[in-house]
Amino acid sequence: MTLASNNKKQIKVAFVGTSSVGKTSLLWEYKKRMKNNPSVAFVHEAARDFFKDNPTVKKRFAKDASEKIQSLMLKREKKAHMSRAKIILCDRSVIDAVVYVKSTGDLEGARELLEKVRFWLPTYYKFFLLDPTDIIYEKDKIRQEDKKVRQALHKAFLEFFQESGIPYELLSGNIKERSAKVDKVLGII
Repeated sequence: MTLASNNKKQIKVAFVGTSSVGKTSLLWEYKKRMKNNPSVAFVHEAARDFFKDNPTVKKRFAKDASEKIQSLMLKREKKAHMSRAKIILCDRSVIDAVVYVKSTGDLEGARELLEKVRFWLPTYYKFFLLDPTDIIYEKDKIRQEDKKVRQALHKAFLEFFQESGIPYELLSGNIKERSAKVDKVLGII
C-alpha cells in the first residue's frame, strides 16, 4: 500500500503508538516552533478527549469506544484538511483505533474499523511509530495501562504495519532526535 505522494498540496504525518511514548510532546514541540504559522495545522488526540468526556467507559479498547474515537479523529483530520494547511501534524490517527481493538483479540471489529477508514489512508504522507523504549512511562487520570500492556500495544502496532503493508518509520531517541527525523521528512532545515 502506498501513501500520498509528496507533490500533493498537503503533507500530513501522524505520530502513532501506545500511550506515553511522546506523541503529544512531539506535537507540542512543533506547536512551539511553528506557532502562528498558518501553513501548519495541528490535530490533537481524540482518545484523551473522548475518555475525559466519558469517564465511565469500562472497556477502553473495545470496538464501541474505539469506533467513536476513530470518528472523532476523522472529523478533526478533515477539518485540518479543509484549512488548506501545507503541513498537517496529527497526534494519533484513524488507525490507532484499529490497532487497539485488534489488541483485544477482536479481529472482526478491527477489520471493520480499518474498512471504515481505508479511503482515508492515502491522505497520510507518513506514519511515525514512536518507540516506547526511550520514554519513561507515566500514568495519569486518562492513561491507565500498565507497562506490560504498553509493550503489548507497541508490538500490536508493529504487527499491524507489517501485516497491512502500510509504510511507517519507527521514531526513537529523545525529542530532539525524533524531531530531527521528522524535520527531514517535512523538508524543514
